[in-house]
Amino acid sequence: MNISNTRGDTSPRKPYITVIFALALSGLSELASLFFIQPLLPILSKHYQVPIDHVSIILSVETALLAIGLLFTGSLSDRFGRKKLIVASLFSGSVLTCLCGFVSSWGILVAVMGLLGLTLSGIAAAATAYISEEVAPAFAGVVTGYFVFGNSMGGMSGRVFASQMITHTSLHNIFYGFSGLLFCISILVFLILPESKNFKPAAKLKLTRMINGASDHFRNKMILPMYGVGFIIFGVFTSLYNYLTFYVSHAPFNLSHAHAGLISICFALSVITAPQAGRLSNKYGATKVLTGLFSIMIIGMLLSLTHTLPTLLLGVVIFTGCFFGCHSIGLRWVNKHATHDRGQAASLYLFCYYLGGSTLGYCNGYVYTFMGWAGMASFVIVLLLIGISVATYLRHHINQQDVEEVVAVKS
Repeated sequence: MNISNTRGDTSPRKPYITVIFALALSGLSELASLFFIQPLLPILSKHYQVPIDHVSIILSVETALLAIGLLFTGSLSDRFGRKKLIVASLFSGSVLTCLCGFVSSWGILVAVMGLLGLTLSGIAAAATAYISEEVAPAFAGVVTGYFVFGNSMGGMSGRVFASQMITHTSLHNIFYGFSGLLFCISILVFLILPESKNFKPAAKLKLTRMINGASDHFRNKMILPMYGVGFIIFGVFTSLYNYLTFYVSHAPFNLSHAHAGLISICFALSVITAPQAGRLSNKYGATKVLTGLFSIMIIGMLLSLTHTLPTLLLGVVIFTGCFFGCHSIGLRWVNKHATHDRGQAASLYLFCYYLGGSTLGYCNGYVYTFMGWAGMASFVIVLLLIGISVATYLRHHINQQDVEEVVAVKS
């Protein structure tokens, strides 16, 4: 199965099916194992007697260590290979998730879940670098979209499964279930993901080389602004879902935790929005599509301010669908404009992405506690407006660059 032979093709080839399947499953198991704990926050708050504005620390620690891990896993994938890192991350995550089933202390549970985030940090950066090297450029955006779709289905299935099963079984059994999922996917990916054909190992790992490489990426004017976009994207998304269950479980909605958990089913929209964002970006330009998606997310957030359940759900669905499109564009943009060490470039984007989820998700706990849903929604809208400004800056920068290239050619 030689994917490298298709890099110059403009027609789909059968080998891409196995790549999409393997990487989508990797993303699914990663996000399912990381975020199934999110809809359980109200139950954890009561069970461990943790205040509402502090209980989300378990997600913040998890995503913070995931972000820190991404500072190194991109370089590891550049050195040792994309497939090896994906399989190793999945298998190690399986072991740690199983260990969570034996934990009874809140502090230890937070620590082990943090280590899980650190362990699973190798998957996304390695997967996106694999796509950029092994998939024809004309289809890289679409394949990235399906990887993001796998992420979303993992986030959805993890949240829905946990919210429905907690009334029928214990937390320990839920941990064991996700441990088994990671183990099975690690074996499957090892068997079906084609070996890299265009991967060239980087030089020996050296801290100075990693720092210099990161410095080059942060000086890249085409990439640095997108790191800020990534910070905003996951920050606003995590803020919405961290406190949505709290919000809809009280008047005037009064949903049960099980019913509130079903809202995550709208993640399935990513099967349309993530790949379609890649197609639209090829046609109209990534920054234009990104600006449009951010604008629609603002509309979705405004709809969530109403006190009728159907309108609130419509707003959440719109917001969620656009989020996955934005994330797909961000990943593809960084891989496209990185001049070297794409694994590290993608890792730095994902570091900013998950750091945004960790910090903004936690800080919005205080905003929600003291200002309610309206205050938090207003803060999210401000962040989205900043995202629109950054996307506009990138569009103008690209236009200016194109003009300079035309002038250089004519001269």
